[in-house]
Amino acid sequence: MSDPVTTSDPPELKTMRFEVDGPVGTLTLSRPDAMNAMSPEMIAELAEVAPWLADRAPIRALIVTGDGRAFSAGGDVNWFRKGVDDADIDLVQQVRRGADVLHQAIVDFKRIPYPVIAAVNGPAAGAGFSLALMCDIRIASEQAFFVVAYGRIGASPDGGMTYFLPRVIGPAAACELMLEDPNMTAADALGRGLVSAVVEPGELLPAADAKAAELAARSPHYQRMVKRLVWESLDNSLADHLQIERHGIAESMGTEDLKNGVRDFLAGEQPTFHGS
Repeated sequence: MSDPVTTSDPPELKTMRFEVDGPVGTLTLSRPDAMNAMSPEMIAELAEVAPWLADRAPIRALIVTGDGRAFSAGGDVNWFRKGVDDADIDLVQQVRRGADVLHQAIVDFKRIPYPVIAAVNGPAAGAGFSLALMCDIRIASEQAFFVVAYGRIGASPDGGMTYFLPRVIGPAAACELMLEDPNMTAADALGRGLVSAVVEPGELLPAADAKAAELAARSPHYQRMVKRLVWESLDNSLADHLQIERHGIAESMGTEDLKNGVRDFLAGEQPTFHGS
């Protein structure tokens, strides 16, 4: 995960919106008439905006949500249907290419060095569920529900679902959930540890904004290293991981945030972190 060292305007987006309020950005999937299903155009735009968010966005926390009544219905089944009905369309090749673009977007999203919060406002199905799982924190509206969905059309999971879900709830629980594929309400998701809070629909974005603002006030170096250390711990050996911890804490000592934080702490004051 890299520091956002330079800033620029976000890429031009047609299937989503990006808005900034102080240190917090909000990315809103915006194909409401299609329940924010991931068309090839939306997938391409995710691949454009993700590296910008990781490397150049002038924010310290991000909210991801959906426009209208859905978070995201996942892959656009109408796109699949064209390939099913038209023998001249190579659906296997098209989906292979589309998944490659989506997966590169997800890799770039995971490079984002600041907290990413999913504000799940409605259905999150298939790749839409995967997108929510990709985020660091998930807050759900009471109107949200979660569906693995892939097996219902005989499709293999993608979008990182089989990577993120075992890391959120454990491998055995993830396998059982994917095989059974129940319709999960927001309360069900809370009970399974998939979301950290469930709120009334009108409170969803205020709750996400409050959480994002709270986290954005933390030291950027601390945020970045927490995300890196937690995710890499699942693949590293103990010795290798301790080396990353060693360098991370040593490098933090060279930041102005750390110096000011120590002074403020010893003075009994609340530290203010500026990202330097």
